[in-house]
Amino acid sequence: MEPQWAGGHFLVGDAEREHAVEALKQSFQAGRITADELSDRIGHALSARTAADLDRTMTGLPWARTGTPVHPNIPGYGSYPAPPVRQQRELGIIALVLGVCGVLCGLTAIPAVVLGVVALTMNTEREDKGFAIAGAALGIIWTVGFGWWLLS
Repeated sequence: MEPQWAGGHFLVGDAEREHAVEALKQSFQAGRITADELSDRIGHALSARTAADLDRTMTGLPWARTGTPVHPNIPGYGSYPAPPVRQQRELGIIALVLGVCGVLCGLTAIPAVVLGVVALTMNTEREDKGFAIAGAALGIIWTVGFGWWLLS
């Protein structure tokens, strides 16, 4: 969440104005604005004093501000680190559950092996790598056990 005092109240420089003019030209080439509107908006962009002025100029167009800090230059005021990306854990856990359920019925052992192998081949750095290995191993054990029991 951006603080109320950040963003639009910061003064913009020539680089930000030129970035806005380039974005306007791209929007004109894409057919989003007319030539008259391009001329008007370029005039507003070149005379913009704050980031809010540039935002008003770019209303209705794809636009991402560059170079505008989120917070003022206050010593000790840092930005929060990006949250770690969580990897999916469903396949490995499902493989383990199916492998454990293989005790009751040998049919769930085969999907346990398949899901365990699929989870490991999708990404080897998964959070559920242990679950996937255990599910596949249990599935193999129960499949071999029930196969041996059926054939004997």
